[in-house]
Amino acid sequence: MITSELNLISPLTKAEQDKLQQFLLTSTTSNETMLLDNLNGYLTAIAIGPTTLPFDLWFSRIWGPNEEDMPNFASQEEAQHIFNLIMRYFNSIIAVLEHDPDSFEPVLDSYISPEGEKCFDGEMWAYGFIEGVNLCQQDWQPLIEDPEGKDAFLPLFLLGSDEISPEQEKLVETRMQTAALSKYIPECIAFIYRFWQPYRLAMLERTVAKQARRDGVKVGRNDPCSCGSGKKFKKCCGAAADLH
Repeated sequence: MITSELNLISPLTKAEQDKLQQFLLTSTTSNETMLLDNLNGYLTAIAIGPTTLPFDLWFSRIWGPNEEDMPNFASQEEAQHIFNLIMRYFNSIIAVLEHDPDSFEPVLDSYISPEGEKCFDGEMWAYGFIEGVNLCQQDWQPLIEDPEGKDAFLPLFLLGSDEISPEQEKLVETRMQTAALSKYIPECIAFIYRFWQPYRLAMLERTVAKQARRDGVKVGRNDPCSCGSGKKFKKCCGAAADLH
C-alpha cells in the first residue's frame, strides 16, 4: 500500500494517540515494545540527533531488540494503519520543534504528590530518549563533550540511562528528585535541537555529495525522502538545515 505524504504529516488526534497506546499495550506486542511515553522520547532523540538514521534501524527497535518482538498484526491493513500512526507521531514531534523548539512538551507520566501537587515523572520518557541516542552513541559525543551540551544532556542521562554511577544514582533516588529533573526536559530538548542544527546541515551536505558521486543519480526534489519520513525530499532532508 502506498501512503500519501498528506496522510503522514497530519498530527494525531487525542483519540488516535489513545488508539496507538492501546495497541502498544495489547498482547499482540511483546513485553519489550515501547509505550507511548517511551516512544515519544525515543522518536525525539531520533528527530533531533546529529545523524539521519536508516529507517529500518530505528523503526524495528520500537517493538523490541529481537526479531521475535515484532507484533502479530491481524492484517496488512492493521500493520499499515499502525505504521501511519507512528510516522505521523514522529512527524508531529518534528513539526513542533521546527516551528518553536521552546514549545516542545514531552509525553510524561504524572502523579499527585502527598501535598496534592501534580508532578511529572520523566524516567520512562528519558529511557526511550537514551535508547534513541544509543543507536548512534558515538555521533552524540560532541554534545556530551561540550560544557553546555553536557549540562543539557545530564538530566536526560540521569533519568533514562542504565549506566549511571553510584554517585549519580543518589540524584534519582526519590520521586521528588526525578520530578525536579523532569521539569528540565523541555529546556534540554530545545537546547539540544539548536546545538545539532549546524552538524545536521554539514553531515547532510557530505552525504548527498557522496551519494551523488557514487551513484551518479540525482534525487528529485519531489521524490519521497529516503529517510522514511513520508515527506518529499524538498520538504525533508533536501531542506538541509531542517529536520527529516
